[in-house]
Amino acid sequence: MLNMLGSLIGGLGLFMLGMWLMSDGLKQIAGERLNQILKNWTNSRLRGLSAGFLLTAIIQHSGAVTLATIGFANAGILSLRRAMWIVFGSNVGTTVTGWLVVLIGFNLNIEHFALPLIGIGMAMRLLNSNRAYANIGLALTGFGLLFMGIAALKTTFSGADSLFDLHFSSGLLAIDIVMFALAGLILTTLLQSSSLTLTLALTSLAGGIIDLLPAAAIVIGSNLGSTTTAIFAVIGSQPVAKRIVASHVLFNLLTAIVSLILLVPLIWIIHWFQQLVVEDVQFTTTLVLFHTVFNLLGVALIWKLADPLENGLKTKFSATDENIAETKYLDNTTLKIPNLAITSIRLELIRLNKHVLKMVTHCIHKNRSISWLKQQHAFTEQNILKIGNFSHKLYQQHINEQIAEKTADLLRVSQYCDAISALTVAIAENRALSSHPIEAQLQQQLTNFNVDCLLLIDISALDKLNPFLKNQLDSLEKTYLSLKSLLLRRGAEGRLSIARMEKELQAISQLRRICQQAVKASLFFSNSQLDHPIDKP
Repeated sequence: MLNMLGSLIGGLGLFMLGMWLMSDGLKQIAGERLNQILKNWTNSRLRGLSAGFLLTAIIQHSGAVTLATIGFANAGILSLRRAMWIVFGSNVGTTVTGWLVVLIGFNLNIEHFALPLIGIGMAMRLLNSNRAYANIGLALTGFGLLFMGIAALKTTFSGADSLFDLHFSSGLLAIDIVMFALAGLILTTLLQSSSLTLTLALTSLAGGIIDLLPAAAIVIGSNLGSTTTAIFAVIGSQPVAKRIVASHVLFNLLTAIVSLILLVPLIWIIHWFQQLVVEDVQFTTTLVLFHTVFNLLGVALIWKLADPLENGLKTKFSATDENIAETKYLDNTTLKIPNLAITSIRLELIRLNKHVLKMVTHCIHKNRSISWLKQQHAFTEQNILKIGNFSHKLYQQHINEQIAEKTADLLRVSQYCDAISALTVAIAENRALSSHPIEAQLQQQLTNFNVDCLLLIDISALDKLNPFLKNQLDSLEKTYLSLKSLLLRRGAEGRLSIARMEKELQAISQLRRICQQAVKASLFFSNSQLDHPIDKP
């Protein structure tokens, strides 16, 4: 018994480690193109369904695809409709794991290819400086470990029916089915992997520990339990994320209820079909076929219900009034895909930059009070702190040097936004102390300088990325020096009080610094562009 428990724990560990390494390597490979795939390949139900299926089949982690989809929707790249169909397709994609276990894990001598894969994969990971090949090596290592885990579980459960017996019954088939479905749900919630629960059900069935109907009920429960990963991830998240997860839960719940009701006839039909095709019917193949059929059945059921479901969800989880202190695009679900996390930071900075530049405009036009500007500056600092914390979490992921450099550039942009906000408050406080009028010519010069600053601020917004910013800044510098000279002259002539001259000099110097900070922010933001930038939401 102790040896078996040790083998079971080791097999589970190998499977989970292999799944994690393989998924992580494949996500790194796909990460740079994932935004194009999800954005450009999902403009219809069928294409969204196919994208979700293919990504899950390749990455072998439906949770990662679901969380990535939520992240893209939070970033404004995906609509609710597109995100829903990707998630539905991801559900179908989980069936590929079962086919891999049955067709490869149960039918081939795993050691003959798993161990070489681990060796080749680690050699590629450790000896190759090329990032793409290193990630392929990581995926190959994970693939080998995953099948070593399957082999260990298969060996553990072979002949284990004398020690473990899960053939008990309450006397009522319906109660038994619901009980095993709950067991599958709980097990998946604890392990946070429906693929692992499915593999345990398959190896237990192959070892004679459990019968086909209870194993099928466990698989149904694991399908429903797979939603818990997404549920935990969106606690306190944006409304769109909660709507996507709600659609995910409702889809899986509908599929589970119908599958439990039709469990016996579905198993009978699948078994009958197998007998027509092959002579030696394997229950493990029956279970994988059932897993595939009930997921496809769920898609067929949701096809007509999707539009009413989408319309209903749009009215749920309404957002509160937007406040710059609360981030809109930063979401922890994007951290697993570094390129997506960078996109989220960039979108949040575009939003923050628009806000601080609007503060400058209000300050110049004097149509907002100092108390309002101070409050907005406090909110801006809160937002910048959250961007910094999010960036720190991103650094804790497996990010490459390119992503690290872009993150540093974006953090610098956030600091420029903070400086613009602080200078805006300083200008407003400074000008509030200057109440005496000044001569018309000087006032006109000051007004012209303000207009030039407003024009430069407008074209330096992060979502515009104007290539002529430096030229514009050089032109403003000449205007600034001319105005500064005029103020000093008027002060020397006694036509402007020294106190007022100092206040105006300080104000135009601060406004000039704001323009410099805005231009620097735009230039560093441009440096942080992804190789394949997304459209702005």
